[in-house]
Amino acid sequence: MQSFVFFIFITLPWLLISSLYSPVILAQISVQDWEQKQVSQHILVSSSTVNNVYKVNAKMYVHATPDEFFALLEHTQKDCSWIANCKRVEVLNQSLSQYRFVHTVFNSPWPVADREMYTRSFHQFDQSHQHLSILIEDISSDYPTHPKRVMMNNVTAQWSMSYSHDGWYELNYLASAEPGGLIPTWLSKTLLKNATAETFAQLRERLHADKTF
Repeated sequence: MQSFVFFIFITLPWLLISSLYSPVILAQISVQDWEQKQVSQHILVSSSTVNNVYKVNAKMYVHATPDEFFALLEHTQKDCSWIANCKRVEVLNQSLSQYRFVHTVFNSPWPVADREMYTRSFHQFDQSHQHLSILIEDISSDYPTHPKRVMMNNVTAQWSMSYSHDGWYELNYLASAEPGGLIPTWLSKTLLKNATAETFAQLRERLHADKTF
């Protein structure tokens, strides 16, 4: 089964891909390779398959700071409802200030089994806190699989948030993972792209809650 992208915690628009990928990978990715879905005038979700790995990229502008976005991420252990299909988030270890070890469980409709993943993230602000970057990697091999869930593997993700103009910030996300279990490729692609769009719409609403412009 083809690898696919899974939505949670991290991005980069293809406009900024050159800072993340080697020249070899860049040569394989062009604007034409990305299938775009305009969710709203503020949110763009794109997808592409590179070396048999399906990737989802989301981008939007928000009137919220990197500190506010990071605070929302830190709160997901208590409330992850803005993340599509999120059932539970548990922070396993945050003794190192810039690292988070996280267990996430996703609800799947019957008869598909729920998915889970174990990840380690590294976050960094620039000195002025006008830019935030987060890198996420898979650590599932260090943990046992729940008998009633399917473990996701090879999870990689990136978030990037930078100042744009007049109090608006550009938020980007890029991720991929292997879903595990038996899911048709066409279905996994559709569900993932839709989940990404739903998550970004809810994320934007949450970040703009109680704000006037």
